[in-house]
Amino acid sequence: MLDDRKRKILEAVIEEYNKTAEPVSSSKIVSDYNLDFSSATIRNEMAELEELGYLEQPHTSSGRIPSSKGYRLYIDTIMKEKNLTVREKENIDAILQSDIAKFENIIKEASNILSRLTNYASIAIGPGMESCTVDEIKLVKLGKDRLMIVVLADNGIVKESIINCNEEIPEQNIEIFNNYLNYKLRGMNFRDIYDNINEYVEEELNNISNNIVPLIVELNHLLKDGDSNVYVDGTKNLLALPELKKSDALERFINIIETKDVIKELVKSGYDGNINVYIGQETSFEDLKDFTIITYRQSINDKEVGTIGIIGPKRMDYKKVIPTIKYLGDAIQQKINRGGEEDGRSKGKE
Repeated sequence: MLDDRKRKILEAVIEEYNKTAEPVSSSKIVSDYNLDFSSATIRNEMAELEELGYLEQPHTSSGRIPSSKGYRLYIDTIMKEKNLTVREKENIDAILQSDIAKFENIIKEASNILSRLTNYASIAIGPGMESCTVDEIKLVKLGKDRLMIVVLADNGIVKESIINCNEEIPEQNIEIFNNYLNYKLRGMNFRDIYDNINEYVEEELNNISNNIVPLIVELNHLLKDGDSNVYVDGTKNLLALPELKKSDALERFINIIETKDVIKELVKSGYDGNINVYIGQETSFEDLKDFTIITYRQSINDKEVGTIGIIGPKRMDYKKVIPTIKYLGDAIQQKINRGGEEDGRSKGKE
């Protein structure tokens, strides 16, 4: 642990660097921050902070910048979070009060406002379904040759799709399909069904109607789509930042956004209901060394249903971003706990 003097100097360096994106000199701390320490003391303390790994010196003649380790200490023990304004809270609450049937859509809408409030790129990660089980399957006739298939998972998430059939499907066949699918598949794991779909249903139902083929194909598609979808919004907010003026940093950022592999891997290691902060070199991902990702995972009945978050430079306004994500994440979780998913559950059963 650092003594109080080092902590105050580290805080001043981080605050200054966050504003300017330029290495911070001891003279800048002396002139702009009322720390009541001599110039020589601040210079010596900054050198010691560098030796301890909390600061870095990009060039021999320049000032110093915070390291990932320095930012970690700042976030965990030094910084004081900013309070959201009444208007910011009202904007968040208004979105979450809207009648959004799918939880994944709530996550996407929340991500959009998160980008606007923070001026960083936001991420929204939809629910992964592979570990879920089928709670109910519902077939709804939309026309003489069109069906909607709705799959309700045990975590309350609804997946649906429209099926175009080759010929008109008699009502009695729809009822048979519906009853049989629920009899065979309710309570089964999505992945197990996908791996064994022919064994479970296709042979039996194919004897009733040739139209079972497109139905099974589409059901298979819904079950296979178990990987979490990652949405990124507000990337243009980052393109003007000085960190991305360097071609190598820009290349790494584009790789993170395009492949999304880093985001998915980090989310798997996070904790539900908590703010998870991943700073640069703290992780094993080379592409992330110039960036920070902050996430909040949502859950229903101990099952993950989605994640909201921010991606930006390590030089981030953590005092504003973290409480914003907290407020938004907590508000979404309260909506879930109050039965917000019941909207999706009832719409799927109409």
